[in-house]
Amino acid sequence: MKKWHYAIVFVALLFVMFPMDQANATPKFELGTLLEQEVKTIEGSPFYLDYQDGATRLHDVERQTVVPIDYNGNLTADRSHDEEGSYGDFYTFKPSLDGESFMATHHRTGDMIHVNRDGSTRTFSPPFDTESIRLITYDASRDIMLWENKGSKQLVTTDSDGVTKWERTLSDREQVILATNANELVVADTYSDVLLHLNPDTGEIIETIKMPNTVTAVFAEPTTDHLLLEGVSDLHVYDWKQRTITTLDLKNQSFYEIESFTYHNGTYYAMTEFDYLLTIDLATKTLNKLRLDSFNSRLDYKLLHGGYLLRNDQRLLAAERAHLIPGQLYTSPKATKPSGAGNTWLGESYQLMATVVTIDRVYHEIPVADLGSDAEVVDATRSFEDGYIVPSFDESFSYALRFGNLTSNRVTLNPVTKVPLQIETSFDNGPVGDIVGTTAPNMTVYVTCENNKYASCDGSVTADETGRFTFSRGILWGNQTITVWVADNATYNQATTASVKQTFQMNEPTDTNIAEVLSETAMEGVTIRTKPNARVEVRQLFSPTNYEVREVQADASGVAKLTEYNRDKPMYYRVIYRILDTNSQYANLYVSTDYPVPDVTWTKPPKTGDTTVTVHYNGTLSPLLAVARNGRDESAKRLVPGTNVIALKGPLWEGQTIRLIASFRPELSKTFEQKVTSDAPKTLSIKDVLVTSSTSTFTVLKDTPAYLNFIVNGKPISYTEVGKDRYRVSVKPGTSVVVESMIGSKKKRTTYKVPTASLTSFAPSDEVSTWKGKTLPNATVTVKAGTKVIGRTKANSTGSYQVKFARQRAGTKLIFEAKVGVARDAKSATVKAGVRPTVSTGTIRSTTKSIAVRTNVSYGTVTIYNGKTLVAKKTITSTSTNVSIKPQKRGSKLTIKVVTPANRSGQTVKSVL
Repeated sequence: MKKWHYAIVFVALLFVMFPMDQANATPKFELGTLLEQEVKTIEGSPFYLDYQDGATRLHDVERQTVVPIDYNGNLTADRSHDEEGSYGDFYTFKPSLDGESFMATHHRTGDMIHVNRDGSTRTFSPPFDTESIRLITYDASRDIMLWENKGSKQLVTTDSDGVTKWERTLSDREQVILATNANELVVADTYSDVLLHLNPDTGEIIETIKMPNTVTAVFAEPTTDHLLLEGVSDLHVYDWKQRTITTLDLKNQSFYEIESFTYHNGTYYAMTEFDYLLTIDLATKTLNKLRLDSFNSRLDYKLLHGGYLLRNDQRLLAAERAHLIPGQLYTSPKATKPSGAGNTWLGESYQLMATVVTIDRVYHEIPVADLGSDAEVVDATRSFEDGYIVPSFDESFSYALRFGNLTSNRVTLNPVTKVPLQIETSFDNGPVGDIVGTTAPNMTVYVTCENNKYASCDGSVTADETGRFTFSRGILWGNQTITVWVADNATYNQATTASVKQTFQMNEPTDTNIAEVLSETAMEGVTIRTKPNARVEVRQLFSPTNYEVREVQADASGVAKLTEYNRDKPMYYRVIYRILDTNSQYANLYVSTDYPVPDVTWTKPPKTGDTTVTVHYNGTLSPLLAVARNGRDESAKRLVPGTNVIALKGPLWEGQTIRLIASFRPELSKTFEQKVTSDAPKTLSIKDVLVTSSTSTFTVLKDTPAYLNFIVNGKPISYTEVGKDRYRVSVKPGTSVVVESMIGSKKKRTTYKVPTASLTSFAPSDEVSTWKGKTLPNATVTVKAGTKVIGRTKANSTGSYQVKFARQRAGTKLIFEAKVGVARDAKSATVKAGVRPTVSTGTIRSTTKSIAVRTNVSYGTVTIYNGKTLVAKKTITSTSTNVSIKPQKRGSKLTIKVVTPANRSGQTVKSVL
């Protein structure tokens, strides 16, 4: 082919690859350029090849040139594959780093052809056995070639004539990259995690740079001498010149294995497996990911130098506009003078529109006319005016749209008769129960919601003969859009008669605290407190389709019973209510428990000595209250509304833990506990001390829960409780006793000294009317017969006393009491019968002037008779009494007689000697 023929071809190709309109304006979408045929790319360069008219042509996308290659064969032949691998007469390519040439290597023979940018070629003879050699990279302008000897596992550096400069061992974990703008090469060792900078002339190591230990692969960008370091889950960029590593912010994005890496206009691009395009901005250290085949259209992309993408080997696209590549296409009409969207109305004017979905999944709606020559309406059953206008839509038609490589589905449009729809319900206050409105008579009204939050709100209703309708549901609720329309077909776009779809934005209620909720359980029902006598609309929802609507009225105190327990209805339900005759919004609550948590409170804290626990229950049901003391069950009782007293097994002690559990079920319980505490004793007084010679009995007034201790000489002593508030301790008179009242750890003391005294007994008989003895010093002594005081006296300072009283009959009970302060000496005795006196004397002589009368009693009167003559008479005060007499004649017989006060007598007769 002549050179001028090639020139004509070149000019023609420029118009195919780069249309004139692209030079004047940037299109909205990236359609790229459709090449004449599938092409072969040369990875790592701006070149691609095609084959036409018996010649292989070289295309340079950066310089926008096309030249034929001076070679009789077809360098673009594709390889074939079978189970054993690739075969056929195909070539692999390796570009020169200076961008002026590339090397083509025959897959089977290993023959190499050096191709220059102007299309000239020369045969290149490899310096080694072609079966064991692989060209890694080369730079023709610097006459340096890097080879891998796969047999000896050596890196070999030669010139273009095959003269070896130096060799070095090369492992499987090392990659070799030759710098474009510096006289260096790098060996990337992903095993040792280092970058080895080498002198390409000698192979000497210039510098070692540490890499992150996650790097598994390295990719070179030759125009800027940057390396992309791919890690397991991270990504880094190495600046060859600055010797710096930049870690990219992946924004929690993951990516597949990288396949290629390039640079264009300040941005780095990388292509990964499964056709993800990574855009890397080193200034911000960020990475963005875009899937090129986002709609799974089985498209294949290759990344070319110069910022180009090649799709399916035939369409050339700009990488920086990749997000504007169309991925899906839809078409529809749009009213030129909208009177209501949603359908195509009879008699109205429409313009054809396109919806282009780019691969970043952004939807672009645009008139078909604005897509320019790249768009074409196909298979249309009618004609259109300029701008693809339908001036009056009076009959059905269909069409499809083609744009770039995309063709929309065929669209069939039918004119629809429009009917009115008037909605009277206001959505201003949020949720509504019914939708009320008017339309054409007997038409079907459809309602859809974005979500059926509490009730199934999607459905339909038929208007009556006047056109009125009420669409009733349990409740329409939620922050959502509600759509209402009328149609003669359940599928809106298949209707022949319909209304414009009307949408209403319904928000969540802004104020649902419209009343005080008093109860909200299944067994109690729902009760609220609002204004007196207020009317309340109640919606009770058992399921999305099972609900009840009613109106209740509050009583004079404002209490309204919204629901009650019904064994025939579901246990759990939702209640929606609002106060009528106001602008009240709907309030919402869900009855999810059968019983409430009992509302129980202590009426007073537990104290030491308590034998009961008192609580107050605020409710209408009867929960069980269990009482535990220190973890052990104590008692239980069903509560009644109001105050409840629970008896305990015994009095409480300070420090014990009392736990109350009020419940209907274990999961519906209220547990509260308190420690038992003590109040300080308030009352401690000694009212009486009954003293004996070996014990004292104290009468002590104290607080009911208090316990007493009696302490002598600093040590507690035992005591016996002998009666109410009476305690006997073994102490002798004159002992100081500390009486201690104790409630828990709180104490109160008082000290009392028992009077010092010698106490004698009290044992009167019916013969005596005087009693002498020892008792409490300075005590007032009384003797009682029953309640009658029969004798009274006062003991002296040593406790001696003599009390007189009327002689008592035998069997009479007498009480002796001596009292000073709170101390008492008290005794009781039963009067005993006296003994019959015995009488004896000594020898009586005629000269005797005094007779010693001995008797067994110390009381009574002794008389002495000589015959009938009274000789002497004397009162007895002891058992031996001397009686004075005049001397009596010898031989006289004297009768000596003792008579007691009780008239008991004894006598003896003595002869005078």
